[in-house]
Amino acid sequence: MKEESLFQQMRFVRKRSLAALDATTEVIAGAKPEGFLNNIRWNFGHIFVSQENLLARFTGEEAFIPEGYIQLFNGGTSPDEWPEEVPRLPDLRKELESQTERLIQTYEGRLSEEGEKPFDLGGGIVFRTLDEVLNFTIWHEGLHQGTISAMKRAQGVENLF
Repeated sequence: MKEESLFQQMRFVRKRSLAALDATTEVIAGAKPEGFLNNIRWNFGHIFVSQENLLARFTGEEAFIPEGYIQLFNGGTSPDEWPEEVPRLPDLRKELESQTERLIQTYEGRLSEEGEKPFDLGGGIVFRTLDEVLNFTIWHEGLHQGTISAMKRAQGVENLF
């Protein structure tokens, strides 16, 4: 996949995440509908943390994650265990919005690089190059966009984006 095409997809998917965030209230973001493990706020934070973590671990470079975000939004965490103070939607928006261009600038011209350690998804699927891992993070973000939309619908929200 050509580099600019992958970056264009990255920008598009993030633009849709930001539109979904902008159409979300703090109350809706903090509710955990029946049948879901997390809330919408967690999903937005998880999109940020997982992309940052996966790419940094793969390349062996530093991740730019605000203090406390890993404990709140990493895989396996839950809002049920959160302290009273958590990032508000404008804070999450700021991190999500700046992340895309920062990552593009960091990885431009490097997408064919092999990582320090291959990313093994199991089942025989192993990503060895940066573009493969980046493509996975874009898919992962879309997966969480679907969860966010489902959570909004479960709360009776019609304005998804």
